[in-house]
Amino acid sequence: MRKRWLGLVAFSAVVASTGGIRAQQPATAIRAGRLIDGTGAAARENAVVIVRDGRIEAVGSATDIVIPAGARVIDLADRTVLPGIVDAHAHLSIRPDTRTLRGQLEGMEQHDAKQMARIVRNVRVQLLSGVTSVYVVGEVHYNDIQAAEAVEDGVIPGPRIYPSGNFISTTAGHGPAEYRTTNGPWAMRTFVRQNYEMGAHHMKLTITDRARVGPNNGTPYAPGESNYTKEEIDAAVDELHRLGIEATAHANGESIRLAVEAGVNSIQHGGNLTDELMDLLATREVGFVNTYTIGFQAVFDEWSFLDNEAEHARDWLERSRGVHARALEADERRAGRRTDRLDQLARAKAKGVLVGIGTDSMHGLMPIEMENLVDAGFTPLEAITAATGINATIVGIDDEVGTIEVGKFADIIAVAGRPDEDIRAMSEVTFRMVGGRDHTGLSFR
Repeated sequence: MRKRWLGLVAFSAVVASTGGIRAQQPATAIRAGRLIDGTGAAARENAVVIVRDGRIEAVGSATDIVIPAGARVIDLADRTVLPGIVDAHAHLSIRPDTRTLRGQLEGMEQHDAKQMARIVRNVRVQLLSGVTSVYVVGEVHYNDIQAAEAVEDGVIPGPRIYPSGNFISTTAGHGPAEYRTTNGPWAMRTFVRQNYEMGAHHMKLTITDRARVGPNNGTPYAPGESNYTKEEIDAAVDELHRLGIEATAHANGESIRLAVEAGVNSIQHGGNLTDELMDLLATREVGFVNTYTIGFQAVFDEWSFLDNEAEHARDWLERSRGVHARALEADERRAGRRTDRLDQLARAKAKGVLVGIGTDSMHGLMPIEMENLVDAGFTPLEAITAATGINATIVGIDDEVGTIEVGKFADIIAVAGRPDEDIRAMSEVTFRMVGGRDHTGLSFR
């Protein structure tokens, strides 16, 4: 069951019951100089987090928490400790290039072995940038499900992966050619069942208001229409909910209305927001995931630097910031579109819409996504909360991740500075834990 976001909540010391926990299972105690718990509450000084069996057993003030005898103690007394970042829109295998969508689709047409090689590198970069959960929104051949199992088994290092399985798309829709074939309500239900059988955690519909391929690429459909009929969207969403899993939708502009009215749980991208659409999202309590950095793919071809030159996530972020800054300076129309989007984000927040963020396939750039929210008028703490607790709430995984609370997975990071005062401090992640596994010693290359 999804939990409704309750906004800022008061910090309180909570000690979990130790009943039923076997004495021989060792605990880990994390001493935090400052703790930001992802709920939206202000940072607290001098806290302790107790981890056992991959989950958070207790969290609270150092004066209230008793560290169990024999516990491994991790001293982060000079650090700010936070929940791991949740990337709420991720494609594991893609590396966008200047051909934009065509380049992405060609990457998904390559041999699975080559795609998996990229996945291994991409998820490592995500982890080293502080991301501990990725919410996948479309891969091919169930590569994301295979990758999720490899990370869970410890075969490769990476964040927790919530796989979606294959794209759900129609003829002339958005996605790889082999999946632009699902037409009609019963075909939608069949596709959902196949993805579910293979292990999808959730699924994404690609709802667009215009043709996305062929000679008519970019041509709008009739006003208020999309690549799907209402019956097709309703069938897919109904089948997903009947199976007990969530539906997310690639949607912008009026296609957002079609998705929300059909009952999807979250919106991906959510571009071209009008006040009416914002009000609809707020009324239906449907959040959207903003994907800022993917907008620079047409001027971005930096992947060789990532693999061959960057020594640290900081290097990668600085290189990417430079590309973005130069692109905005060189193109007034691009800069104008960004200004318009920042205004949409600010107004959506003011209306009470849950605003989340994701990188799409710009791996490792979640800190820049947070910086973009600050540019839109969010406080640094609000941007951090968007990347953690709110992101988890929007995509329905907040019962497991997103905040440092008792019972959640021990997905925990730390930074050297005070990111709630200077959001760029998120570029310096010095500690990483996923489900109790300490990945701090992992090298960038």
